[in-house]
Amino acid sequence: MMRAGISRVVVEIIILVIAVALALLIFSPISGYIFGSLGRTSTVGGASQIQVLNARYSNQQFTIYVKNLGPGTIATPSGSFTTNDFKVYVDGTECNSPSPTEETTDGRWDKDEVITITCGYTGTDGNRQHNIVLYGPGNTQAQYLYYPPPS
Repeated sequence: MMRAGISRVVVEIIILVIAVALALLIFSPISGYIFGSLGRTSTVGGASQIQVLNARYSNQQFTIYVKNLGPGTIATPSGSFTTNDFKVYVDGTECNSPSPTEETTDGRWDKDEVITITCGYTGTDGNRQHNIVLYGPGNTQAQYLYYPPPS
């Protein structure tokens, strides 16, 4: 006579399903932590981006307003921004002595902070369209197309 019960194959399948479910329960939180940590490393202290908000031309000088879009803070080793921290090119010609001015003089360019850069320009007419390229600290760069105000 045959005994009533669950066959050995069914028991092995149930054990296999339970083992897979336990493995998923254990691996899911661990993988979320690992991949979440890897994703955050690109933003914590990561590369910042800058944007030229506006530029003005007057008396053979360009005044350029540049904003740190973040996500990080840009700092200089010297503790304050100098003419060596920025390179400004107008139509491919380097501006003379770019002079940065911070809103706060802490030597840190925080997210959403605007720095004003003034540089001498002795090129062709400043009252026409110009392509301005700015290279800043922390391997940042921005480009701006200057249009003179209507006269």
